[in-house]
Amino acid sequence: MKKIFFILLLLSSMSIFAKTKTFIREYSYQASDYDSKVTARVNALEEVKRLLLEEVAVFIKSEFEDSEWEKQIGDKIESGEFTEKRLISITAGITQTEIIEETWNGVEYWLKAKITIDPDEMKKQLDSILQDKEKTEELEKTRQMADDARKEIQRLKQELESVNNEKEQIALQNAYKKNIDQLDATDWLNKGHEVYLKEEYDKAKSFYLRAIELNPNYSEAYFNLGVVYGFQRNLSDAINSLKKAVELNPNRLNYHLLIGINYTFQGNYFDAIKSYKTALGLNPELPETYSLLGETYKLSGNYPDAILCYKKAIEFNPEYSDAYYGLGLVYSTQDNYPDAILCYKKAIEFNPEYSDAYFGLGFVYSNQDNYPDAIWCYKKAVELNPEFSAAYYNLGNVYFEQGNYSDAILCYKKAIEFNPEYSDAYNNLGNVYCKLGRNNEAIESYKQAIRINPNHTNSHLYLSVTYLMIGDRDSAIEEYKILKNLDKELANRLFNLIYK
Repeated sequence: MKKIFFILLLLSSMSIFAKTKTFIREYSYQASDYDSKVTARVNALEEVKRLLLEEVAVFIKSEFEDSEWEKQIGDKIESGEFTEKRLISITAGITQTEIIEETWNGVEYWLKAKITIDPDEMKKQLDSILQDKEKTEELEKTRQMADDARKEIQRLKQELESVNNEKEQIALQNAYKKNIDQLDATDWLNKGHEVYLKEEYDKAKSFYLRAIELNPNYSEAYFNLGVVYGFQRNLSDAINSLKKAVELNPNRLNYHLLIGINYTFQGNYFDAIKSYKTALGLNPELPETYSLLGETYKLSGNYPDAILCYKKAIEFNPEYSDAYYGLGLVYSTQDNYPDAILCYKKAIEFNPEYSDAYFGLGFVYSNQDNYPDAIWCYKKAVELNPEFSAAYYNLGNVYFEQGNYSDAILCYKKAIEFNPEYSDAYNNLGNVYCKLGRNNEAIESYKQAIRINPNHTNSHLYLSVTYLMIGDRDSAIEEYKILKNLDKELANRLFNLIYK
């Protein structure tokens, strides 16, 4: 489940550049009779950005052979113009234009600006975006909207110079203002995307809202706003923003996918499934959609349909490790361990660094009492993800079952180190201490588990039993009173121990 949201933010880790580079350009915009300071500034900023982005694109392209770009974009490059145009579109959304100096004398708006890039980080972001067709198309569309607005502004300026009719003049001025706003909105959208990649979500949100204020029909701005709300776990606002994006542009597949993702996190599986099915109507062969649909069916307890969806995802992408992993989870939930093992191994085959798949495989081996293989898998999971608290916890459980209490303690403490609110880890740590006769440490562990989760029935039970072991019957009775309101069956067992 936790993997879903990060589909939209995944970055690769290649590096070919050696140092940062700064590009500086300036531009003087000659204002027309119909320009204000604001409109003149928007025009000047657009032109200086265009010059900077062209220079950045030429620089980046010079660092690659055409064959590498062909591999990245998945197409044959027929002209340098095509590559540079695509690079301009993408870099507009991942770079920040910083104004160094600007002046306005009522006739001319002069701007000096710069773009500073960390080419190493730029390469990472380009690699990621070029592999994401939807994101690439979104950035290209955003750039095209700016180009169209710029051309329309130039056309309207020429018409305004020659028109004499007052009514026509007002209409042209309104159209001019509308296109200026679109140009400005595009700039705010790009600013939002740039800070979003830095995980500055509040700032990104304010930039997207500004873009919407300038262009209330800007579907990309609503979509990106929904992405930010989603990362902030503000699911209601995320869904509302995404619904508006769909209303404005119902044929964008990723809009429907992200609504489905947010519904899934909200626990609204019915509407999530509807959203994914709508996405399948737009593209019935996208494996990611089937995988997301399978995840939702799994979470809703509809395992047969979950299996069908994961298998469909694999049919369209036989090397889809996430789909194999999801299918393995379903089989594991059904206690179909042989098929679960096969699926987890397939997931690892196509993604050898898939820590979650090793974790799932370890869980199955543990349930089969195959402790050596379970230990190996859990160790591999934490090797790949050193902060994987659940893997440390499960590894601790295996060591506990083997009577290896010293290693169990180390693992539970690691689980707590990376998840300080891990009540089950505190509870099981208490169990180990109790086995070793370290009753005071056991009591403190159980108390920590209860502090985190006051309804942790096992911790109340074991704490009461430990109190009895050290002769503190009054404290044991107090825990019994609490447990009686949480789990009557456990409380009755405890009653028999206290009053036998």
